[in-house]
Amino acid sequence: MTQLTEMELFQLGEQLRSEALAITKNITYARESTDPKLQQMYTRIAERHRGHYEILMRNAQNFAQQRQF
Repeated sequence: MTQLTEMELFQLGEQLRSEALAITKNITYARESTDPKLQQMYTRIAERHRGHYEILMRNAQNFAQQRQF
């Protein structure tokens, strides 16, 4: 695996923060909504962002592990 530049690491961190914020916001919207369809939609969106976050985190962890060797 190639090494990431400082800028790429910074961007990865920014993307992780953005995904975490999107998760939090959509969970809040789901809780605050009184419409069941909107609750379901916001929950689905939060789960999609959680999936993105997990993929980014796995990639970051894999990179960190490979860098140790």
